[in-house]
Amino acid sequence: MDSAQRASATGSARTTANGNARHGLIDLARVAVEDTVRLVQQEIQLAKIELKEMLRSNIKAAVFLGIAALCGLLFFIMLLVTIALIIPAHALVAGIETVLFLVLALILGLVGKSRLLIGPPPKTMTTLKEDAEWAKQVLKRNGK
Repeated sequence: MDSAQRASATGSARTTANGNARHGLIDLARVAVEDTVRLVQQEIQLAKIELKEMLRSNIKAAVFLGIAALCGLLFFIMLLVTIALIIPAHALVAGIETVLFLVLALILGLVGKSRLLIGPPPKTMTTLKEDAEWAKQVLKRNGK
């Protein structure tokens, strides 16, 4: 083989190798984009599911708070009538009623507050942090 044929063969091998390398990089980038799109779709789906669960829980909490408030109100109306019939001193009855309403309001408020789920969905936030770490690792590996 003369030197011209060798140079031609080596040159064609390089373009073939570079062409395969470019083709491989394009495939790798396509797969990375598809994985990223799929990951984002799954994160959105998880967030929707968690928000629905939080909404259901908050609706149940609101129903319990409403029922508790209604029962408490009925209880206190009956208690006030009973106290008013038993104790002739109306100032004392008014003071007792005020304290009872305050205690009821505090208890119902604290129970309702403890049942509310406010803030970002915890599972989604955890998976987003994990995904960010994964993306950093992928970028470090591909950058080297």
